[in-house]
Amino acid sequence: MQIDRSALEKLLTLNDRQLKAIIQKLVAESGIDPKDFHIDPGSIESIRSALRTASDEDLKRVAEQYEANRRKRG
Repeated sequence: MQIDRSALEKLLTLNDRQLKAIIQKLVAESGIDPKDFHIDPGSIESIRSALRTASDEDLKRVAEQYEANRRKRG
């Protein structure tokens, strides 16, 4: 998975329902049980805020962690 600034900007243009769906898909793919990962409207706004302020290094770390979790899952 590669996350760059352009992809991040596209994610931020999604409405809350669409962004939540993408997050839930990524959560499931990374090996986290979606039943254990609850997103409410306040969480979506917090996620948007975190994404807006993420540095390129932050994005790189997130992508690396995601890939590591996927590999562990098999």
